[in-house]
Amino acid sequence: MKLIQFKTVAVVCFVLLFLYGCTQTGHEHAINSAYRPTSEHAALFLNALKMAKVAVYPSIIRTVEGTFYSEVSQQQIVSLLNEKHLTTAVANSGAIDPGPLKQPPQWDIFVNDMHSIAESLKSKESDTDYSLVMEFLFSPGNHSIWGIHCYIFDQQGDNAFSFLLNSHHKLFIDAKLSASDASDASRAQLIEKATNVGVQAFIQQLNAPKQEDVLKQQGYSITSQKVATFHKKIEKVFIITRLQERLMPVFMHSFKHSLISGFESNGVEAIVKFMDRDSNDFGQFEKEAEGFSPDAIMQIDLDPLYRTRKDGVQSVVGTDFAVSVINSANEEMYWQADGKVDYIQSSYFNRDSYRADAGIRKEFAWHTTAAIVRTFVLDVNGHQSAPIYTVTEERQLYKQSID
Repeated sequence: MKLIQFKTVAVVCFVLLFLYGCTQTGHEHAINSAYRPTSEHAALFLNALKMAKVAVYPSIIRTVEGTFYSEVSQQQIVSLLNEKHLTTAVANSGAIDPGPLKQPPQWDIFVNDMHSIAESLKSKESDTDYSLVMEFLFSPGNHSIWGIHCYIFDQQGDNAFSFLLNSHHKLFIDAKLSASDASDASRAQLIEKATNVGVQAFIQQLNAPKQEDVLKQQGYSITSQKVATFHKKIEKVFIITRLQERLMPVFMHSFKHSLISGFESNGVEAIVKFMDRDSNDFGQFEKEAEGFSPDAIMQIDLDPLYRTRKDGVQSVVGTDFAVSVINSANEEMYWQADGKVDYIQSSYFNRDSYRADAGIRKEFAWHTTAAIVRTFVLDVNGHQSAPIYTVTEERQLYKQSID
């Protein structure tokens, strides 16, 4: 068993082998894979993970005798994450000191060590998006593991997706994390087995995110208001989009086609026209709108959402939009909405290489379409929207335009 006496170690998946003690969390029972406390950063983590770079630190091992570190467990985590194509994982050689061992219950240990590791990470320079540390809690005698912690932090040292396991969780129970004897070889096998359990729990957490994470993971926020009642289902809509100049390359084309197909998949025929963001010349489309005979006229005002990088460069990171819909028969406004597409992870955005290239601009267009169409269809036509995909691979798979 290759263990490193403490120097400095940071591990994103942190498997804690710790002193025997109370493992209750008061929140989970054996049917669940792990307990993951809510984090406001979880949705961004779920969105960013596939393209992110994750630093994995030597795993922390807590025993009665002291704190140790395992590079073997660290390399095992890196290999598993890369083999399963979950992210780009790299090993970081610097161990992180979790500080003095807190006495049970496990929740207190989890919270205390999370804080200590986060503080240590904040003082380290890193070119990765996330840090992962696994911690194992050993019972006295070092024959069994009674708790596993996986800590995942973003670049700011905030908890992104950390969780814990113990005997309240089926995955942990089924693993039977006990050594066959007191030899180093048996303990090494135990750590290897516990590391696999930690990674399996991580995958299960990814596959079953909390509902609030799913909602945030849409990649946009939108608020809407139904101002008046429209007494029939909208089947035809004429859309005039005022677009800021910086969004015209790539975005305009993708937004037009995704908006038309998004409405058509929900039984609504749409025509989409564009004009300059500062123009008020709506009359130029009057004849075409009359010939189309729409049930409603929709106006969309679209601006880029900007953020300034650390190097002072101002870049487009999403869209800021406002929508209003009028009844074409009496020109009465009956629906309005405003929102943002804002899902670019700050750590990803702050790279010197970040640019809102063609691929990212297309995704901005698809997310803006999804926000508007899904909300309009539900509010006005009274039903859930047909699927509108916002990632290239999914749009290709389900035959939605990627132009």
